[in-house]
Amino acid sequence: MNKLPKLLVALIALSSYANAVNIFNVSTTSSSPTASAANFAGSANDVYGTTDVGNGAGWGQALGANFNGASSVVTAGMQNTQGANTTTYFGPTVYAGSNRDIYAPAGGIHNASGGGYRIRVNNVTQANVDAIAAAGGGAGANIKTIFMFDAAAGDYVFGETDTVSATVGTPLSMGNTTNKSSFASYRAVVKADGGYYAGNLNTFDLTAVVATTDFTENASSTNWISLGNIESSVGALQTNNNAPLNLTVDEAGTTVAGSALTGITQVGFLLNTTSNVQSGGYNFGVREFSVDATAVPEPSSYALIAGMLALASIMIRRRK
Repeated sequence: MNKLPKLLVALIALSSYANAVNIFNVSTTSSSPTASAANFAGSANDVYGTTDVGNGAGWGQALGANFNGASSVVTAGMQNTQGANTTTYFGPTVYAGSNRDIYAPAGGIHNASGGGYRIRVNNVTQANVDAIAAAGGGAGANIKTIFMFDAAAGDYVFGETDTVSATVGTPLSMGNTTNKSSFASYRAVVKADGGYYAGNLNTFDLTAVVATTDFTENASSTNWISLGNIESSVGALQTNNNAPLNLTVDEAGTTVAGSALTGITQVGFLLNTTSNVQSGGYNFGVREFSVDATAVPEPSSYALIAGMLALASIMIRRRK
């Protein structure tokens, strides 16, 4: 192959956005978003002019309200108090909310051993389960919690090699002989052009759970289910008549190939778990989450590519 055809191949590759980047990454293993008072005081994160009190669990069940976009934001430096525990959050900006059958479970944020970006389910009684069934719910206490993060600034799409990956904490207490949970699932979510889209459904065999489970999916080839605008300020329990059920994914809904999504501004995940009658509770959460995408060239880059292609074409014709 002579130099001109090689130049054309290179320019075509450039025009296909061969510039994938990581647009979001978070880990509660290498850098916990919460800490105990002793570990927080005087640390690199102690820059907010506040005082932590307790064991770091102040955000552990703080996300019981419905998901309402920007109104559901948690930013670095914000504090939350639960009981005697006042905790400062110092992770990335996150937008989070929950749909639930009863108030015992709630979304929350903790360190990796506490589940990370998680659902915390407290004790569930037989009376709870009976009331849920009588109100038209399922067999058990269900909760869904969504966590969305701002993607890196820029115009991004999903290229053919881009991936979404996660490490999900699936503690042994959820299943096996304890049988605390009857269902648990994880799925990626992306916000593109103002709408939300749900990725592949990943469920767990709770009779054989392990400490963590890793997921990686190709973002471009995944058929993302359109969720529309799932933001809602209505916080009714799922069994109430006025519950919006905005975090329930219609598996038969309209799908869009990841390669067709444009204007990606947020990425995140949706957790879903159903508790049996149990005491002691359990945590279920994402400890690591990472998304790659491809930057769309600026218009000036397109003009440069077009000009170089035109020049190469002229040079080829002159050589013939």
